[in-house]
Amino acid sequence: ESRGLGDVYKRQLLEEQGYICAYCMRRIPVKDSNSNETSRIEHILCRGKHDDKKLHYANMVVCCPGAINHNFHCDKSKDENDVTFDLYSDHFFTTLFYQSKDGKISSSNKEYNRQMNQLLNLNNPLLMENRHSTLKGVIGYLNKKGWSVANISRMIDCWDNKDTEGCYKEYCGIVVWFLKKKLKQIRNQ
Repeated sequence: ESRGLGDVYKRQLLEEQGYICAYCMRRIPVKDSNSNETSRIEHILCRGKHDDKKLHYANMVVCCPGAINHNFHCDKSKDENDVTFDLYSDHFFTTLFYQSKDGKISSSNKEYNRQMNQLLNLNNPLLMENRHSTLKGVIGYLNKKGWSVANISRMIDCWDNKDTEGCYKEYCGIVVWFLKKKLKQIRNQ
């Protein structure tokens, strides 16, 4: 049985991304008989405006279904617009920060921040709540285990890397950001 090029790309992108959405870090659901949700290949620079890039692998990511309770985000919100930041560059990641009190994601770069909010709608209430709940769970765990350098370092390692099945934890970005900030504070005391 031969697979189409799109299926090959999608499988490879899913593996690279650790089965989380390239934009919101939501778990990418596997389509099954109990769900009509599915993932799809998204073009960072939209195909309609950049025909020359529609088959460029570096212009492709896999996204979640893009809607929670009819509230669009990620590629469904982005529509035919372009995202101009490199999702996987260290430069981009160093501009990101979160609000630990509500799960809001922001960028210190004004244009990146505009795109994250206006194009991708990454701060819709449900995504913010999901990020916040994930972070609260980790904080609760460390409140019980202790905020030692060793415990925080183990948690960073757990959340910043894929598990044995090749998956990143859902909403890992806020957890890694928060734990690295805490580790720095402890080391600077």
